[in-house]
Amino acid sequence: MLTPHLHRLINRCCSAFLCCIFASVALHAQELTALQKISPAEAQELRTLLQQPQPEGLTYNSLDQWYQARDAAAFRLGDPNERERVLRAWLAASPGIDAKWTLGSFLMNSSSNTAEGFALMEEVLRQQTHPVHMVRVRARLAEGYIEEHQLKKAKALLDEAEPMIAREFGRFRSNAIGYWSIRAEMEFYKTKARLLIRQGHFDASIDAAKTAQAKGLELRQWENLAPARQVQYGRSWHASSAVEVAVAQINAGRLFEAEESLREALAIYKNYQFTEDQMVFFYRWVSDLYFAQGRYNDSLRVAQMVRSVQLKSGLSDATAQSVWTRMRINKGLIAQGRWKDAMQEFDSIDSAIGSNVRIKPIARMVDLRGLTLLNNGRASDAAEMFKGTLDWASNNFGANHYFTAFKRGLYGMSLAQDKSQQELALTELEQAVRDLSAPDTLSTQFEESPFRLSLRQDIYKTYIRLLANTQASNPEAAGKAFAASTHLMASGVQQAISEAAARAAIKKPGLGEVARLDQDAKTELTTLYGYIVSQAGESQQQRLTPEVVKTMRQRVIELEGLRKTYKSQIQKEFPEYFQLLQPKAPTPNEIANLLSPKDVFVSLVPMDGETYIFGISKDGKTRLQRSTLNKQQIAQLVKSIRTTLDVADLGPKAPKFRFDESYRLYQQLLGPIEDLLTGKEHLIVATSGALGQLPFAVLVKQPWNKNDYAQAPWLIRDMAISHVSSPNAWVALKQLSKTPSGTKPLMAWGDPTFALNEASNSDKHAVRSVLTKRSARGDLEKNAVDQLQYATLPPLPETKDEVLALAKVLNANATTDIYLGKDATRDSVIKASDNNSLAERQIIVFATHGLLPGDLPKLEQPALAMSAVSEPNSSPLLTLEDVMGLRLNADWVVLSACNTAGADGKVEEALSGLARGFFYAGGRSLLVTHWSVESESAMRLTTKTFEVYKNQPQISRAQALRQSMLSLMQTPMYAHPTYWAPYALVGEGAR
Repeated sequence: MLTPHLHRLINRCCSAFLCCIFASVALHAQELTALQKISPAEAQELRTLLQQPQPEGLTYNSLDQWYQARDAAAFRLGDPNERERVLRAWLAASPGIDAKWTLGSFLMNSSSNTAEGFALMEEVLRQQTHPVHMVRVRARLAEGYIEEHQLKKAKALLDEAEPMIAREFGRFRSNAIGYWSIRAEMEFYKTKARLLIRQGHFDASIDAAKTAQAKGLELRQWENLAPARQVQYGRSWHASSAVEVAVAQINAGRLFEAEESLREALAIYKNYQFTEDQMVFFYRWVSDLYFAQGRYNDSLRVAQMVRSVQLKSGLSDATAQSVWTRMRINKGLIAQGRWKDAMQEFDSIDSAIGSNVRIKPIARMVDLRGLTLLNNGRASDAAEMFKGTLDWASNNFGANHYFTAFKRGLYGMSLAQDKSQQELALTELEQAVRDLSAPDTLSTQFEESPFRLSLRQDIYKTYIRLLANTQASNPEAAGKAFAASTHLMASGVQQAISEAAARAAIKKPGLGEVARLDQDAKTELTTLYGYIVSQAGESQQQRLTPEVVKTMRQRVIELEGLRKTYKSQIQKEFPEYFQLLQPKAPTPNEIANLLSPKDVFVSLVPMDGETYIFGISKDGKTRLQRSTLNKQQIAQLVKSIRTTLDVADLGPKAPKFRFDESYRLYQQLLGPIEDLLTGKEHLIVATSGALGQLPFAVLVKQPWNKNDYAQAPWLIRDMAISHVSSPNAWVALKQLSKTPSGTKPLMAWGDPTFALNEASNSDKHAVRSVLTKRSARGDLEKNAVDQLQYATLPPLPETKDEVLALAKVLNANATTDIYLGKDATRDSVIKASDNNSLAERQIIVFATHGLLPGDLPKLEQPALAMSAVSEPNSSPLLTLEDVMGLRLNADWVVLSACNTAGADGKVEEALSGLARGFFYAGGRSLLVTHWSVESESAMRLTTKTFEVYKNQPQISRAQALRQSMLSLMQTPMYAHPTYWAPYALVGEGAR
């Protein structure tokens, strides 16, 4: 006789069992049960139940229920061997479809004997005659084949199922079969979404997953016709389908859309009253999303929450579920440089799993362990680990493959910490950097996550340090270090540029077809790389068969060959586009050849321990100096200086400018090469990160504590200044400058209306509003109310006066060349490009806000905020993708309401991305604001700049801006740099 307590336990187990029929949600369902704490007494009762003999005389229905209860008990105990024994006994006693389906599904998921599992499910497929269940079993089999990477078989099954749905399911919308028909559609579309992800068709996958989610919502109307246990399982499917939407979006790189989808999924979980311990599957995806966004602290926080839930539930640390969660914790610790904590976590994991051969492979995480060892003073152990993974990558991908180069770089980093291995370290790092930077390198989204990009930057930094240490004995060291620094500086914005370029290219005749093929191959490779690499960390039971892995590798070789063909075609037929995707690092001599005798090129590369300074003049000599000022100190100095610059709204009460900190920056960053600056008239300075938030015009060359701003020793007094994001960006612009610019003076957009029916009200001396607080990314439980909403963007009525004044100075037609208020729309920009009006203009002005990815819901790329429109399908945003599709031929593009303040250089990166987009479209230079400007002084500054440029045909752009600055600072009320220094010239500063 079963006790009442055991009856309740079995009911709970049976319910849990019914939630694990299908593979992709099987893991989810297992977590729902496995995380529920089981006491020793409960475990003993379940063992007792499993030992009871089968009663005589049971009907088939009762027999099925009897075995289902025992299977649920074995599942609750987490005993796969006992589950297999029970299921085989069930099939022997009751050889019906239910038993065969359950055993087949179990063997496909959890056993090394997958072939038998597939054979059983194929039998079920042949025996099913009802269209609804024929679709369901095809979806289940397809899911199994997807996990085995037998994608052709999976596709064939789904191709068979889809017309059944279209042809048959319309008549199954009554009684209980109505519930099952809708659920079958949900299962089908979710499986189809997973197949499309594996094929690299991410957009189609998102559509399929959204259809599955919609079917889950429809299913709720039919729940009264289904058993309670099946209702719970259907709800689990619905919630996980919502998560699948986010998974597809994450794979597509649409991370902010994925965040919104996970927020929707959370609402579904909450509506169904799932508890936290039933949502571990969901929260781990949240942690992964945050990590992919570079929000490492948020990712760590969520992973630690999952860990807390698992501990409270009594889940053993010696389980795969626990290890997967703790690996996420360690990723968050490592990404934040918390090396001691990470080492302790690894030691704790290793102690918990002991010699468990099933779990140990999951906990290997070679790259993370190697980095942890390296940063805990165990360089030799790290080198041994990285050497092993380098050999593995070389064998699996080839000696010069991008993935192998990455592993080689990590190996070189570990060798670099050993003084006796410096020569070998330099050799390995040189090859790694060469292969990572090669024109025919084939990276994918797999290597382009923020974390892996930061590791790649660490490889470049280590290489630069070693070269700097050898420059006394190695005359080529400075040149090689400069080339490496160029790739290092470009990497911060390159991914956004590449993604936007790929989207924009699809629309261009000729280029579109080959670009689309390359993108399809790239996305499929991303998936394949992930699966092949993951095999090194899977338990033997969970690894794919050697034949499947071999098939994957053959497909990798095929796709890589196709991509090389596509890239070769693009490089030959569309060289500008190719240079945008993979900019070539210029040599110092190439830079020198483009300089005039009055120019000097300086590249600044801040690192964690120091800053490297490269100086190049017309004679081709490369100066490499090292400053003790590090990246963190520079960021703090820039932040402090900006507190005395972004103060135009304070007027006479503005705080005194921080001359001491300005001089320290000059002394540390330009002082070591000051002799190279002597006699030069134009400084081209390549910066990234925090330095991109400060115009170098405000640096002072000598100590100064007086209140006489007009007489201060500003750097701008001695030379004009151009800013660039990287050396290769400047070289590309120099090539573009050989093309004659437009013949008409101006086209401008200003005073956009962000809320419909918004009235414009300008004030001559008002301080122009800019975005001073970026959108805060918070918990998913909080609706996106903390995000900027379009109608609440600060209005910019003062910009109307500026663009009209520019039109007057430049003799532009204010009626046809100026777009104000509600007319300053994205569509008007696109139209002006399409009819070649933009291409005829020398100066293009956008007096509006620059937005970051994430500033608005689902905004995935930098954008300019144009006027709101009433059409629901029209966007008010001029995105980076739009910019790259424009046809320009302009000397200047003016962005006069931007604000470069922001944490971690994200704003500067976004604006650098916009700059690269405008350069690709045909702009030669950007004039961009760094902080809120006072309207009258801003209007004087820009109009004077363009007046000088117009009236002096030989003057350069940088010199025109310099003269305007020097003129404005002589006006007493505008002598403070908050008024004369907000604009910086980014790009080509020559004529």
